Amino acid sequence: MEIRPMRIAEQEQLAAIYLKARQVSFPWVQDPQLADFKRDSMGESVIIAAIDGKIVGFASLNRLLAFVHLLFVDPDWQRMSVGHRLIEEMDKRTQRPLTLKCVIENKPALAFYKREGFEILRENRNDVPANDTLIKQKNE
Repeated sequence: MEIRPMRIAEQEQLAAIYLKARQVSFPWVQDPQLADFKRDSMGESVIIAAIDGKIVGFASLNRLLAFVHLLFVDPDWQRMSVGHRLIEEMDKRTQRPLTLKCVIENKPALAFYKREGFEILRENRNDVPANDTLIKQKNE
């Protein structure tokens, strides 16, 4: 598996993964569009995961805040360590503990993040949709 920075020419491929994954797993997102990826990842460091040259997942990181904004794996490639490898790479790119938000209703994602060493920092029950802020401490 290759993990590397996104190339501009790959934005359409990532947008397709983002759209497909949200359509499959995010029923709370109203009318997702291909254009959402470019808007939602603007100004962030985006890395991709590729297997045999095929992009199968990506993550975007706000490096200043060490905040994982997006982490998406093509539904056809989930449970193959793609997400794990993306988190490992993001963790290397910052000196601070990684944080992210995950919708409470998204039980599979919460279970995945807990297996990756994230812990709940705070519950955001008043947000729509309700979500948890998670943190992954650096290994000393």
